[in-house]
Amino acid sequence: MKNLTITIALSSMFLFSCGGSDGDTATETSKSDSIVKLSNTSWEKECSPYNKLSSDELKGLWNVKIKLSIDSSLKSTYRTEFFHPTDTECDSMMFDTLDISKFEITDKVISEESIEAYGLNKTFIYNSDNSDPPPSYTLIYIDSEKLYFGQKSDSNLGKTPETRHSSISLDDYFSQIIN
Repeated sequence: MKNLTITIALSSMFLFSCGGSDGDTATETSKSDSIVKLSNTSWEKECSPYNKLSSDELKGLWNVKIKLSIDSSLKSTYRTEFFHPTDTECDSMMFDTLDISKFEITDKVISEESIEAYGLNKTFIYNSDNSDPPPSYTLIYIDSEKLYFGQKSDSNLGKTPETRHSSISLDDYFSQIIN
């Protein structure tokens, strides 16, 4: 009887010790699900003011419409169409730019708004203005047919993994284009 009790106790300890990997498996499954949700998708951001130009005198001078395509290897292609500020419907494009980058999805992150997102490392491959932007460290969050990216906040400027964006604006998103 004593041997049976020891066997049961050891078996129970073995089973409990093996159970610890379920959380890692679930996290990897969630991450894989996010990659599958992003693969071979197209997104669009409706006409909105563009305030991310480096030159202060150009800020706010354009409205933009952005189209984003993500292939199965998570290579992303952004086509940004620029419109005059008075063209609030983005009807008559003045010029466009093309940016290509590689997405790498990292660990799960809880944003400042308590949104369960993933870290996103974005490495630029090409942009049409021939500059060589540094990698960007942000967040990515998919909610149904909406795609959100992180935004700068306080000291989280997205320049290093340690200063990864930590905030997501639910007012700033891409809508999925369903074919």
